[in-house]
Amino acid sequence: MDGSRLAEEFTHLVRKHRVPGAQLALYRDGALTQCATGVESVRTGRPVTSTSAFPYGSVTKFHTAMLALQFASDGDLDLDEPLGRLLPELKNAANRHLRDATVRQLLSHTAGLADNVDCDDMRGASYQRYTTACGDTPGLSAPGLAFSYSNAGYCLMGRVIEVASGMDWWTALENCLLHPMGAQPAFLHDPRPGARPHPVTDGHAVRLDGPHGSTTDGTRDATPDGIETVDHLIPLSTAAAGALAGSATALVTAARLHLDDRDSLADDDHPELPDLLPEDAVEEMRTPVPGVRPYGLADGWGLGLMAHRNTAGDIWLGHDGAVGGASCQLRLHPAGNTALALTANATTGQKLWGDLLDLLRADGLDIGHHTLPLPDTPRVQDPGPYLGEYANGDLVLVVVADPGGQLFLTRKDYFDSKLEIHEDDRFVSRDPEVDAVPVVGRFVRAEPGGPITLLQYGGRALARR
Repeated sequence: MDGSRLAEEFTHLVRKHRVPGAQLALYRDGALTQCATGVESVRTGRPVTSTSAFPYGSVTKFHTAMLALQFASDGDLDLDEPLGRLLPELKNAANRHLRDATVRQLLSHTAGLADNVDCDDMRGASYQRYTTACGDTPGLSAPGLAFSYSNAGYCLMGRVIEVASGMDWWTALENCLLHPMGAQPAFLHDPRPGARPHPVTDGHAVRLDGPHGSTTDGTRDATPDGIETVDHLIPLSTAAAGALAGSATALVTAARLHLDDRDSLADDDHPELPDLLPEDAVEEMRTPVPGVRPYGLADGWGLGLMAHRNTAGDIWLGHDGAVGGASCQLRLHPAGNTALALTANATTGQKLWGDLLDLLRADGLDIGHHTLPLPDTPRVQDPGPYLGEYANGDLVLVVVADPGGQLFLTRKDYFDSKLEIHEDDRFVSRDPEVDAVPVVGRFVRAEPGGPITLLQYGGRALARR
């Protein structure tokens, strides 16, 4: 498919899913194709360009991992050093397991750390206070025992990078990675004194039931077609895990450091660019951690990169992200010298991603993406054994039933999604108001026929209270 036809088909899909604005960047066969369509915000009508900054969400972790591997390759960081020896704040931490966890385990979500750790005391650019908060928070398990997706682990990487580099995470990312790649730094939060924020596209919620009036809480504005601007809703402490923003093209440039033809990045202005991430670091990030099973997220996990199988069983690497009405996807195939990035500023961005994969697959480009099929088993008749609270650190989900018998999966002050539980202990969670992809998860029993002990949702394990 040539570039002009791809742009035409992409624009059609963006409109189909009522995404206000989106970018697509595809590097293949030594050529880069860029598509940008729509508006950065329905409030301003400012058109999307190839340089517009979209929130990357958790694709930020891909960059934080690259930064850590740079320092490891230079000898400034030991991936297997216990955190209790590396970070002074953890030397006498109450969470003894966290003291024994390593940088490698933080990067692979196997450190036994909770998903989120609240830290209202973090006001500046240092992660020192956040590290103390992590040390005071009970963990999920011993390090290396199991996979559980953890934003807190990558926030803690912000402190690891401070210690290894002598710079805060923002400055290190700019100086060591973004500026050398020619990327314009943009953050949802930049607490450094004198920082000048770079404009970032708005997030949008696409309503299922059409037009809505303006809300009264000040977090979103409604438009006549039922598309509402929403806050990105990410705290400062989560910056190293999810606050980076940029273009799809900048993402593909970063991904090309992981391709076999990485030397093609060199030009007269940037002859050193292929050496920005040494080959040993690339290999570390590519290599899946043995025994890791990230249920519902991917087929495997390396250091900052997910592994996804395509329909033929070939492995693609990448990362996905979503934050406050925006989504981002990145995929790369090292031997095929192919990289693809999508940015979208709506809750329907993941549906756009699914259709884009179908379009490219029909044209002969079979890109890897892990997805769980919707359960086809009967629904449970008695939801009683599943009701209750499930916790992972500060993340608490509650399974409840209303007086009419409708089940909900709720998170206080964040969402209420309709829930279907099936007889094989799998469930489907659907947003009742916003057009978005349903989430498939499962309940886990300690033994067949025994009581429910865990809930697995989006790669996270939550223990029943």
